Amino acid sequence: MAVSTSRNQAGDILGPRGMSPTTRIVLFNFWEYLAFVANSLVFLLIGLQVNIPQIVTHIGPIVVAVLAVVVSRTVVVYGLTWLINRRTRSVSTVYQHVQFWGGLRGAISLALALSLSASRVDRELLKIMTFGVVLFTLVGQGTTMQFLLKKPGMAQHTTETLEFDRRHRRLMVARAARQRLEQLHRDGSISDPTWEQLVREMDDQVQAHLDEQRDLLNQYPALRAEELENARREGLRTQRATLAALQRDGVISERAYEELVSEVDAALDEPAALDEPITIHNDTPTAEEGKANA
Repeated sequence: MAVSTSRNQAGDILGPRGMSPTTRIVLFNFWEYLAFVANSLVFLLIGLQVNIPQIVTHIGPIVVAVLAVVVSRTVVVYGLTWLINRRTRSVSTVYQHVQFWGGLRGAISLALALSLSASRVDRELLKIMTFGVVLFTLVGQGTTMQFLLKKPGMAQHTTETLEFDRRHRRLMVARAARQRLEQLHRDGSISDPTWEQLVREMDDQVQAHLDEQRDLLNQYPALRAEELENARREGLRTQRATLAALQRDGVISERAYEELVSEVDAALDEPAALDEPITIHNDTPTAEEGKANA
C-alpha cells in the first residue's frame, strides 16, 4: 500500500500535474511542433521516392487498395457500433457515418511503406499504393468531412453555445469551490469567522454566475430548448446503461431487457419537442435569504 502511494505521489511530481501551467504549455507545444516536423519529413521522403507519373500507370492497384481500406473501415465501424448499441450506450447513425468517413491515413502509413526492405520485389508497388490511399483520404475524405459534420444531429458549436458553456463551467467551478470550503470548515480546518466571511463571498459569486447564465438563456431561447433536450437524452442514455448493467448481472431476463431497451431507443429516436415554452425560476437563495431562513 505504501509502495503504491509513493508511486502515485512520484507520478504527480514527475507528470503533468507536477508542472506549472507555463511549463505544461511549453512542453505540449514542443511535442506538437516535433510531431509536425516528423510528419513533414515523412511526406518529403515519400515525395522524393515515389515517381508521381507512376500513380497514373498503377491506378488499378491503387483503386483496389482504396476499396480494401473503405470496406475494412465499413466492417469495423458499423459492425462494432452495432454490437455496442446492443449492450451499452447508443451511437447514432450520423456519428457512425462520421467515424466511417473519418478514417484518414497519413504519416504512419507512409513510414511503414518506407520501412519495407529494399529486397522486396513489390516494395515500389506497395509504396505507390500507400501513397495513393493517403492521397485519397486526405484530398477526398478530408475535404468532404465538413459536409458530414453539418448534418442534423451533430453538435454545432455556435458563439452562443460556447458562451453558455463558459458560463456554465464558471458556475460549476464556483459551486465546487464552495463545497470544498464548506467541507474544510466542517473538518475544522477553517475557523468560524473566516468561514462566515468566505461563505458570503462564495454565495455572491455563485449568484452572479447564475444571473449571467439566466440572462443568456433568456436572450437565446434556443439554448434553453437545447439544454432541455440534451438533459432528456442524457437521462435516456443513463436508463439504457442501467438496463445493460442489470441484464449483465442477471437481475432482468434477456427478453425483458430487449423490450425495455426498445422503449428507450424509441424515446431516443423521437424528435425534440422544441416548441414548448421553458420558464426559468430563481430557486437558489442568496446569502442574505439563507441567513434569514436560518
